[in-house]
Amino acid sequence: MLAPGHGSVSEAYGVVTNIVDGDTFDVTIEKADSRIFSSVERIRLADVNSPEMNTSTGPAAKDFTFAVLMNKRVYLDIDDLSGSGRDAYGRLICVAYLTGIYGQPMTSPSFNRMIVESGHARLENSTNNEFDPDDWWSRQDSGSGSGSGSIGDELENQLHDLLIQLQNDAGKELDKKATDALDWLKGQISVRTN
Repeated sequence: MLAPGHGSVSEAYGVVTNIVDGDTFDVTIEKADSRIFSSVERIRLADVNSPEMNTSTGPAAKDFTFAVLMNKRVYLDIDDLSGSGRDAYGRLICVAYLTGIYGQPMTSPSFNRMIVESGHARLENSTNNEFDPDDWWSRQDSGSGSGSGSIGDELENQLHDLLIQLQNDAGKELDKKATDALDWLKGQISVRTN
């Protein structure tokens, strides 16, 4: 549940099709609002800053974003403070949310929070957008109900679960490819024996 005064976690959504660096990526839009100008939009994560690609840690930040977001649907809360929701470079300023197992937005943790807690970006609370990064932690804390365990432990468990899901998805894709190859081979053998 969102705190009063906060935007919607699903103002727009789409599939991540390109990773520029740790905090910037492209989304092929599936659901748009009035601030969407193109079928593919460049997204800049709000209130975080990852290392540039020409630094020693930039590629690792990009790899983290690639591993978590590439070819996945993300839900976008677009900055409402600026009229267009964009920065000076024309990128949409957003908080990005992952997709749950049933296709719904997972409101916590946001990807913005995940990349900060992973160590691949630093928090930079900008006062020229609608977002308050403190909400990224309080939303999780108020929704957990348990009060036990640290935020870092919770995130580590969620990242572990996400990694397992990604591995399972990759395994299913490999199994499908192996089955297709086996079917093709069987077809080739039967053609030659007939």
